[in-house]
Amino acid sequence: MRVAIDVQTTLGQKTGFGFYVKNLIRNLRIVDPKNKYILLSPLSEKDLSTPQRFNWDQFKFPKLAKAQDAEILHQPCFSAPIFHSNMKVVVTIHDLIAIKFPRDITFFSSQFFGKWMPFSYHFADKIIAISEHTKKDIIKFLNIPEKKIRVIHLAAGSEFNENIATNEVERIRKKYNTGNKYLLHTGTLNPRKNLEFLILVFAEIIKTHPDYNLVIAGKKGWYFEGLFKLVGDLNLKNKVKFVGYVPDEDSPALYKGAALFLFPSLYEGFGLPPLEAMACGCPVISSNTSSMPEVIGEEGILVSPKDKAAWVRIIKELLSNPNLRRKYIKYSLRQAKKFSWKKCAEETLKVYEEIYENSH
Repeated sequence: MRVAIDVQTTLGQKTGFGFYVKNLIRNLRIVDPKNKYILLSPLSEKDLSTPQRFNWDQFKFPKLAKAQDAEILHQPCFSAPIFHSNMKVVVTIHDLIAIKFPRDITFFSSQFFGKWMPFSYHFADKIIAISEHTKKDIIKFLNIPEKKIRVIHLAAGSEFNENIATNEVERIRKKYNTGNKYLLHTGTLNPRKNLEFLILVFAEIIKTHPDYNLVIAGKKGWYFEGLFKLVGDLNLKNKVKFVGYVPDEDSPALYKGAALFLFPSLYEGFGLPPLEAMACGCPVISSNTSSMPEVIGEEGILVSPKDKAAWVRIIKELLSNPNLRRKYIKYSLRQAKKFSWKKCAEETLKVYEEIYENSH
């Protein structure tokens, strides 16, 4: 079996897409050494603009795969190839943000992500959804049959663990000027992440816990200017630290050093950052929307992303009660262990084998 996988998202600064592809491939090679995996990507990040991405997804990627005798195409992040010369197609759908939150992206991107990509999904032989919530959205908004969809959860990488050296945590604190005590959020800066709400919550927290900072890590997305203005208006420039994109090698220690990880997102296809935080032993307070209950678990702290008073109360309680915080550290570590990239790879391999066997 020869499987071609599009690895374009591993170029440059990786987001959740890139981490998924990197870890999936790494573990496919471990669990399945007998089959051939062909990794294909554009030559550079310049080829990843929306118009160029369409050309890559639909023409260049299938053409290169066919030239290497691929039997299965896996598009792990973007549009399913329609012109694929009889090769079988697997596509992973992470979320339906472009349909549910069109204001979070530009008009041109909304046409690609909100219209073309959903249209292309109907041509896939099998669809992988990264959460039960995403599966339900696919059925509801795209009218794709349930039997065509397989739910396969993501996981935190092995580098995210509780055994991170104290001197490494201290190095990261100094590098990013976090201060000794900080609350953490990671993710691209855009309205869906509900960061204006988080900043307003933090403004209440420091009235009783003035020694804490709020660290927001992530590259600039859509409408980030409003966040900077809000921080200035609240006179919090010295307390809210926008540290930008944090590379892979620094992320675990950044999580480990945080007192709490805060994730008030309005919508997530899966929500990888909270899981990474839990794997590092950082207690998580998350919104109760979309896929987050699947990730955080029944015993985790899930709060409405619109209930400011509840967020303030729970954060203050955890910061003031070391025993309660320790309880959620233990819970976080247990919950994170339920997710595994090895399991993700094994389940993905079953999808490949199923469509391969059905075609022979």
